[in-house]
Amino acid sequence: MVNMCRLRTGAVGFCRSESGSYSAEFAIWTPFLLVMLLLIIDFSYLMVSNASMWNAARNTARAVSIHRVTPDAAEEHLRDALFFDDTPYSVTITTLKDEVAVVVRLDATKVALTPVLGRYVVGTMTARVHMLREPE
Repeated sequence: MVNMCRLRTGAVGFCRSESGSYSAEFAIWTPFLLVMLLLIIDFSYLMVSNASMWNAARNTARAVSIHRVTPDAAEEHLRDALFFDDTPYSVTITTLKDEVAVVVRLDATKVALTPVLGRYVVGTMTARVHMLREPE
């Protein structure tokens, strides 16, 4: 037969042992921390894309307004200035006699790296810049 005293001391020792407590906490917190890390990375990528759109639109409008870039080469100049080449930007450049308008659009769901942020961020990011042209 099994010695009951020995069984009880083993059960008490098992209940008092904390050797697996860190594993349980790790298993509980890891998915939450991983999702938070992915959201931070995804949101940062979204903000960098937005800043890249604004910088490229402003630089292109300035280059066309001071006649450094011709209106025909403006879209190529803008696409070269964008930080992410593989993203499907929609570009519209309008050159009037005394004004330049550059509009860069991007579907926000196309820029999301993970489906976590891509599911909740809907709409279009738009960078719209208007500048007066310098006289020739």
